[in-house]
Amino acid sequence: MKNKGLLIVCEGLDCSGKTTAIEEIVNSDEKFVYSKGIGSKSFVGRTALKYPSTFMFFTELVYNNYRHIKPSLSKNKIVLQDRYDISITSFVPLVNQWYNQLFTKFFTPFITKPDAIVYFYLPINERIKRLKQKATPYEMSLAENPNLIIIREKEYEKWYQEFSGPKIRINTQENSIRETSKTLRRFVHDQYSNASFNSI
Repeated sequence: MKNKGLLIVCEGLDCSGKTTAIEEIVNSDEKFVYSKGIGSKSFVGRTALKYPSTFMFFTELVYNNYRHIKPSLSKNKIVLQDRYDISITSFVPLVNQWYNQLFTKFFTPFITKPDAIVYFYLPINERIKRLKQKATPYEMSLAENPNLIIIREKEYEKWYQEFSGPKIRINTQENSIRETSKTLRRFVHDQYSNASFNSI
């Protein structure tokens, strides 16, 4: 065992199955800690959802870093992070406005660097199908505007390619929830056993 924890960032667009896979692992092993990056149940998270903006979402993320992520890492926990900064910066072109770029530069130094990342993805037709099944106003807005999905997927792909540490891509259409969870668990344990961590 290492003398500190591990931060695994799990990312992917809506309905990619990441939350379900994370919960499958967290509920079966006390070493794992679930952390919600965007849309958490904290006061800051509820406020961010009520007044959505780049500033509020980064505020929530920094709050979660110091309130949940860092304390869990100091206790040798494996933090499975459900959404991180790419969930914010993939909202182009909105996030490319000058003031949002300023917020991004200001907040980024306060966010813990991931030890590894997991990218959950789906072919666009399957994603639209799942979005329509959930049918919330937000999901329907994505399903009815596939170009928004394509734009965000490009940002996620860029994020994945530019990350220099351990990473894995999981197609959740080709894998069941159980298979996805097993793949995620195996990847996390491999990193925890073999990697040289730089969290905190």
